[in-house]
Amino acid sequence: HKVEKLNKLASALYIAAHPDDENTRLITYLSNHEHAETSYLSLTRGNGGQNLISNELDDVLGIIRTEELLNARKIDGGKQYFSTANDFGFSKRPNEAFNKWQKNKILEQVVYTIRKTQPDIIVNRFDHRTEGNTHGHHTASAQLSTLAFNDALNVNKFPNQLEKLETFQPKRLFFN
Repeated sequence: HKVEKLNKLASALYIAAHPDDENTRLITYLSNHEHAETSYLSLTRGNGGQNLISNELDDVLGIIRTEELLNARKIDGGKQYFSTANDFGFSKRPNEAFNKWQKNKILEQVVYTIRKTQPDIIVNRFDHRTEGNTHGHHTASAQLSTLAFNDALNVNKFPNQLEKLETFQPKRLFFN
């Protein structure tokens, strides 16, 4: 499998808000069938979610969900990344998330991940145009990804990153 991956130069970055938002089937397909370098960027660690099977909540729940994602990537062959966005519970609109997350700070982290992984394609789990139809974190993750898609190539956006990384433009942006 690792030798076959050497013959493929494709790469993909999947972006969503929470640890349970990723499409594991797609990550598995891209990584194992297409032999693409595949990564998942979860903006939060899931510490603000519900827990119906045990008593862990808040930071302890975030640790459990972080470990779940790291172990999932061992199985599906992807790489795992996180931002520092806090999962503060349910929000109706992306602006609620942006206010708590410090939008520019998280955008900078998404741009950094794009510049670091240099994906050919980015796949958003959620639609950036559906404000109010889903959890505000979900829409916010897609809106940040859409902004970062172009910002990763812009030398004026987060120039401090360019000491270690190069600007980069993915070829396509998809909604899954």
